[in-house]
Amino acid sequence: MGKRENTLLALEAALGRITQGKPKRIPTHRKLSVRAVEEEANLGNGSGYYYPEFVEKVKDTKVDIAEGKGVYVQPEIEAVRGKLEEQKRIKSNYKEKYETEREKLTLFAAQQHHLNDKLVKALARIDELEYENTELREQLAKLKRSKVMPIK
Repeated sequence: MGKRENTLLALEAALGRITQGKPKRIPTHRKLSVRAVEEEANLGNGSGYYYPEFVEKVKDTKVDIAEGKGVYVQPEIEAVRGKLEEQKRIKSNYKEKYETEREKLTLFAAQQHHLNDKLVKALARIDELEYENTELREQLAKLKRSKVMPIK
């Protein structure tokens, strides 16, 4: 037997121990992965990836374990798509809230402008009335003075 076969046997044995729930070198709660099997087999990082059939076997075993627990394991691309959809939904939600608040701000600004315009007009009218009041008082004073008669 060559080194390749010995490594493959070590990986297979480690995978068997992990699936049985009796690993020697890794914690039992650790998720199943090629790296976990490599550590259980006491092999270097990435040594399992020289055996593509073994990598597929680990993935299949992972799916089988998940199905046994009632958990559905999505392929990686599906998981990424799910996260992307969730991010799109959140972004859309924030965008809707932003647009709603922006519309409220626009209405508030329009009302503020309208009230400011009314205030300017009212202040102008007050100035006109004060000027008119002053003129009328002067006319009244002149009229009263013209009716005054000297005492003899």
